[in-house]
Amino acid sequence: MTLSSESDRRRSRARRLVWLAVALAATGALGYLVAVPVAGVIARVVFWALLALTALFLLYRAYQHLLWRVSGRLAFSYLLIGALPIPLVAILLALLAYFLAGFFLGHLYRDTLQDLRNDVAAAAAHAEGGAEGEAATPGGMAWAVYREGRRVAGDPRAPEAWPSWLDRRPKGAPPAFASLPDGSMTLVATAGEGTARRALAFVSGDLDRVLRERSGVWVHVLTNAAGTESTQVSIGGAGLHVRLAPVSPEEEAERNAAKSRFFKEHQVTGDWRDRPMLSWVELGGTAHDLASGESAPGEAAVVLTATPRLLAERLFSPSAEVGKAFWLALILVSLALLSIYAIAELVAVTLIVGLSRAVSRLYDATSRVAAGDFSVRIPVRRRDQVGALQRSFNSMAGSLEDLVATAAQAELLEKELQIARQVQQSLIPTNLPEGEAVEFSTLFEPSAAIGGDYFDVLRLSDHELAVVVADVSGHGLPTGLRMAMVKAALGILVVETQEADEILRRLDGTVRSGDPGGDESRFFVTATFAKVDFRAPRVELTNAGHPPTYHLRDGEVEEILLPGSPLGGLGTTYGHRSFDLEAGDAVVWLSDGLIEASDAADEPFGYDKVRARLLAAVDAHTGGRPAHDDRTLVVMRYR
Repeated sequence: MTLSSESDRRRSRARRLVWLAVALAATGALGYLVAVPVAGVIARVVFWALLALTALFLLYRAYQHLLWRVSGRLAFSYLLIGALPIPLVAILLALLAYFLAGFFLGHLYRDTLQDLRNDVAAAAAHAEGGAEGEAATPGGMAWAVYREGRRVAGDPRAPEAWPSWLDRRPKGAPPAFASLPDGSMTLVATAGEGTARRALAFVSGDLDRVLRERSGVWVHVLTNAAGTESTQVSIGGAGLHVRLAPVSPEEEAERNAAKSRFFKEHQVTGDWRDRPMLSWVELGGTAHDLASGESAPGEAAVVLTATPRLLAERLFSPSAEVGKAFWLALILVSLALLSIYAIAELVAVTLIVGLSRAVSRLYDATSRVAAGDFSVRIPVRRRDQVGALQRSFNSMAGSLEDLVATAAQAELLEKELQIARQVQQSLIPTNLPEGEAVEFSTLFEPSAAIGGDYFDVLRLSDHELAVVVADVSGHGLPTGLRMAMVKAALGILVVETQEADEILRRLDGTVRSGDPGGDESRFFVTATFAKVDFRAPRVELTNAGHPPTYHLRDGEVEEILLPGSPLGGLGTTYGHRSFDLEAGDAVVWLSDGLIEASDAADEPFGYDKVRARLLAAVDAHTGGRPAHDDRTLVVMRYR
């Protein structure tokens, strides 16, 4: 199966699945719209389930389609490993910076609150030791002096009776949040023991304004109140639930206007650095009513807001030289990290592009090879493992191209040999003489596609036949062509003369004329020419270096071995022998391929069998081993 057919099969299967999912989704939607109420619930469940499955399937198919190529997988991996972490890290750093800014705002608030608590405690101690009626505390602090638990001097907002709940607080505890009769928040501290003379102090002005002026950031204390619903205050995406005292629209508008004036006073350029984008929430502790000590549920919340510029002014060193050194070091480190990242990005992109291009070229080349184009080659410029793979592919494609060319040549040669084999088979006589006088049985078995053995039965007259058995040296197509030459020459010579010696001598000249004298083209032919006269009856044998002829009579075998010169060899001396025929006699002519057939020990078969018994014995002897020489056998039986 080729890559294109596999891809077509996958697309066809995907289309079938998509249509199935669409059909199921449509069925669920229909049930959702028209079903009865009971069935409608089931239909809606099925519909949403099918919709979810369809969406998942489409996402999966999109994932497969986008990431089928290696380049897509590499790009996706790079996106996950190299690119996606950048915005994630940026978001994480932004959140970290935001939280650090919030923690710093909280730190500023707590430092300011601690300083304010110290001032309130100092004011209370001063009021406890001062004379009644004099200005006991500077710096916007209010005070009150108590004797025997009753207020004798000080701010009228202080309770008439000593707030005993303050005595229940741990000794040395910091000033506490408290609410004045008008509902405003303040910090309260006490001084003195017993009932003779005691004092308390609290912030006389707006606590929010005092904290803003001291900290430099916007501070807004959210007072809690009983009987109110929980309200969510958001900070950095997280929600904090507190119970807040109700605020009128006028108060909210006044507060927003004050906030705008506060940030305008600190505005420098008006760009993003002067925008109040940093907010934080701190829990301020439990607030108590100053007179009764009743505590509101939950804790008071303090909202802190600042601009990046205000935060930076308080965060970094006021020294210009130190600031420059810090920013220079930060810039240098950032540039170094960016340079390393840029180099890594360049290397990653180069690797991804190079590897994707190499894989695409290899895939395209493989597809062309699968389509039968073995001439494709990949230009190799890489010196890594991918380059080695490309070189291996080129070597493989070259080997395949050579094999295909060799196979094509072999197929062409086989066709040519088949034609030559058919031509040679056509040269072997098939219409052997059959009658009352003789009958023939023959075997022609070349050892190769084209053999060098040859036999023929030629009619000389009404009562005479010529039986010729020949063996051309060698095998293959050249030998077959020489055998054809011998047959053609013999056919011509038999017409011209019937003298065996003359025929063989003239054949010898023909063989020699076909041999230019080189060792590679030199060949010779062994032949037996038998003239059979049925009227006599008699057989005249003339032998030119051919194996013996066998004469069988009454179960006895006579081997007729006649020395003679092969055609094309040294000399033109031929062996002669004549013998009479009697009814039932058989004459056997054969080639040396039968005699030289050897077994596994290379032992030759010999000269002592005739056709039927000979062939069976040869097969049993060789064990089915292929022949090393052509096998030809002609048996004539005289009736």
